[in-house]
Amino acid sequence: MTAEIEQFISAEGARIYRIPLVLFPEMRGYAHLIIVDDELNLFDVGSGFGDSNQDLEKGLDEIARSYGEDIGWDRIANIFISHGHIDHYGGLHFVRERTKAPIIIHELERRILTDYENRLDLIAGRLEEYLLEAGLPESDRQEVMTLYLLHKQLFSSIQVQGSYEALGMQHGRIRFELVPGHCPGHVIAWVDDILLSGDHILQETSPHQAPECLSLNMGLEHYLKSLAQILPRAHEALWTLGGHEGPIDDLAARIGEIARVHEDRLKGILDLLEKPMTLYEVSRRLFHNTEGYHRLLAIEETGAHLEYLHTRGYITFAQGPDRVRHYTPLIESAKNFPGFKVFSESLHLMRAPDL
Repeated sequence: MTAEIEQFISAEGARIYRIPLVLFPEMRGYAHLIIVDDELNLFDVGSGFGDSNQDLEKGLDEIARSYGEDIGWDRIANIFISHGHIDHYGGLHFVRERTKAPIIIHELERRILTDYENRLDLIAGRLEEYLLEAGLPESDRQEVMTLYLLHKQLFSSIQVQGSYEALGMQHGRIRFELVPGHCPGHVIAWVDDILLSGDHILQETSPHQAPECLSLNMGLEHYLKSLAQILPRAHEALWTLGGHEGPIDDLAARIGEIARVHEDRLKGILDLLEKPMTLYEVSRRLFHNTEGYHRLLAIEETGAHLEYLHTRGYITFAQGPDRVRHYTPLIESAKNFPGFKVFSESLHLMRAPDL
């Protein structure tokens, strides 16, 4: 394991344990064990790659040893999956061999697990077309597609026993909330005054965005609405525990920081578009020296921001016979980008002194 087990206790006495996992060679993260009223629930299970499964099992053993909890696979009541990215659900087959606890995921993510192979073929086809429109040279497209599919061949379809909707978005004292954007059916979990945020809100990183043209209910539009949805209740979170990185003790401030990252990125794109540019050219200017899988992440992130600007009429594009899109600004509106007033105004009101 990469770090010590951490324990967080809610105001009402729920116990949450962060289990550190090596998800991929250059990616670390957490599964969370939630104990409420003596019931054990897992929130995410890791990637299933490398030592991730062993890290999960060792983590449960360490919780029993160091904190005196009665831990066993037979005591797990539910397996809650925050969203449909493989670093959060890839260990499900390992877990299923050890417990019959129902797997719960949002209905918008269900087919990612139950019809994995067909959905992967569909998304790969959309991604290949997207990379062509983005202006990547053919050799680069092949490299990016190879990297995209590399670890995804390790998983196979698995049955799901329930959905958050069927639970009424609540299980006992655990309240679930749909926050689309990073993923279509991304769900966060409130355990009393502790928020498990998955990949929706992270301590240091602005969570990755991909355009909605690749999958419905993703994209910057949905993500920002989901951030704004949480902001009025941010003060209720004593701690926010993401699927990666450290705990957050000021959720409102962190939401404001993430919003500013996207606002600055949108403005930066408008500044870049002095002449027609492809999505790939914009991404290389925004994200310098990205290689390997990070090149794909940069292209998707750029596409999410171009899509946001295009739907609002700040930019347009022309598509040639080679199907490559070249983006240009609509000058009058590009010079008057208003920013995200909803975040700045809400943060100001929340920080206003008592009168």
